[in-house]
Amino acid sequence: MEIKTTIRKGINIVEITGNLDGNSAPQLQESAMPLIVPDGDLILDFSGCRYVSSAGLRVLLMIAKQLPAQGGQLALSGLLEEVKDVMDMTGFSHFFKIFETVEEAAAALTQARKK
Repeated sequence: MEIKTTIRKGINIVEITGNLDGNSAPQLQESAMPLIVPDGDLILDFSGCRYVSSAGLRVLLMIAKQLPAQGGQLALSGLLEEVKDVMDMTGFSHFFKIFETVEEAAAALTQARKK
């Protein structure tokens, strides 16, 4: 798995390429945890991720619980059909804000901040 972190319009974006499984979940955790800062928003871009295992879901859940505690927001974008199916089957699709593109996710997080 490859992880690339960028910042656009003040929002941290983590691009995930490859499989998010037991071997790579710690890498995502290591990359994402420093981005959980007061009032910091985070988008996880899954457009390059083909598979998510239960270990990957655990890391997502951990990030999702810690961000709001810091006043931050989390959004997922670009879920491929296989990953979307996993999110639907596990009920995670109801728990996360999911968008087609990073741009849509960023616009939604920015709009929510204005409220």
